[in-house]
Amino acid sequence: MEKPLREPEWHVLKMGLAERVREIRLALYGVNGGPMLAEALKIPFRTLHNYESGCTIPAHTILRLIEVTGAHPHWLLTGMGERFLDRRESITG
Repeated sequence: MEKPLREPEWHVLKMGLAERVREIRLALYGVNGGPMLAEALKIPFRTLHNYESGCTIPAHTILRLIEVTGAHPHWLLTGMGERFLDRRESITG
């Protein structure tokens, strides 16, 4: 059984996930697209902003993000591999 992560390790993981959520938002919705992504996720924009700042993201929100954006779960959680399941880089493209 794995031992629990120490606080610094947990912080690094949370900040990495926050940065990747931000990357997804920028790639699909642009710099000012936070409100659009928040609406698609059915959460307040301020909540999305908090997630991008490093607040803990609930599992159901991560699952909804994957569903809405097509983000590859492995990339989202680790930063390794393809960013999108279908390799799309923008909603309009």
